[in-house]
Amino acid sequence: MDNTKIDKILQYALLVAGDEDDFRDRQLGPIHLIKYVYLADLAYAKTNQGETFTGVNWQFYKFGPWSQAVNQRIEPALLSIGAEKLTFPSDYDDKDDWVRWKPVGSEQQLSIERELPFVITSTLRQFVHKYGQSTPDLLSYVYSTEPMLLAAPNELLDFSFLAQQQQKHEKKCEAPKATLSKKKQKLLKNKIRDLRLKSKQKLNEKKKQSLVPPVISPRYDDVFFDGINWLDSLAGAPVEQGEKEAVFSKDIWKSPARSGENVPD
Repeated sequence: MDNTKIDKILQYALLVAGDEDDFRDRQLGPIHLIKYVYLADLAYAKTNQGETFTGVNWQFYKFGPWSQAVNQRIEPALLSIGAEKLTFPSDYDDKDDWVRWKPVGSEQQLSIERELPFVITSTLRQFVHKYGQSTPDLLSYVYSTEPMLLAAPNELLDFSFLAQQQQKHEKKCEAPKATLSKKKQKLLKNKIRDLRLKSKQKLNEKKKQSLVPPVISPRYDDVFFDGINWLDSLAGAPVEQGEKEAVFSKDIWKSPARSGENVPD
């Protein structure tokens, strides 16, 4: 783990937030800053064989990726660039005060940007502008990222699978493009022309057809309501009203449906 790299990402994310038009979007809390470091690591890993930029051990914790090491770097990293720490009373008795960090000036943004890879600076600009300090939207997005979908609560997140994805993408890009002979190109051109003519003819035929007669409204008579009651009876006895508890197997965290594997579109 490289604390210097963590600090640079934290500083840059906050300075980028300082460019927002709305003054409320120019402040970020610890939860937002931690998630932006995660997104920077994820973006870097996608183009670097699954290796993250900071070397942080990210964990599936509660509603998203978490690292106590990153959390501990927030205050020293931001104070070193002169950022202002703001505190507000929490809405909950059992919670600490809310904390927000506000950048003071943007003179250091360009120098920090030069020390970070482009994939990280562009990612931070994109997501800080899109989500800002909107906690629900940001958490919803990071929760749906691939490392999170492949892990269960409290597990460390694995980025190594991104190396295979990158290799497949590179092979696909390197694959030679098939070339057609002039004869085959002519045949293909004729087939496309014929398909266009057929499509045009079908469209003209549909226009000539008469309009579909309107749907007649159903009759809400005794037969109708008897049928509804019969269908309802097939479901069995009605569920009693009151609080219910749903129990799910722990296997759900590793199910193909959650990770998107073998699930038809």
